[in-house]
Amino acid sequence: MSAVLKDNDVASAIKGMDGWEYDDVYRCLRKEFAFDSFESAATFVQHVAKLASEVGHYPEILIYKKGAVRITATTSDEGGVTENDIGLIESVEILVS
Repeated sequence: MSAVLKDNDVASAIKGMDGWEYDDVYRCLRKEFAFDSFESAATFVQHVAKLASEVGHYPEILIYKKGAVRITATTSDEGGVTENDIGLIESVEILVS
């Protein structure tokens, strides 16, 4: 298990990661992704699911509207953001770059 990071540590960790926001009330990281079609969004979600399975840490994923995807990362068992969440969103950023 990973320890929950302090708010300022989370802010430092996501600095420079375009679009990721830290919600200090729900203690999670969140980002919206936009795609041209539902199919493109679903393909992206499949890639994120594979990546999450490889690292053993799973985000909440929501596909909505025509091609929008929201990814939310938190470690619910620990009650906040951990290094596992930071590693996961870093991997997602590599995937989309």
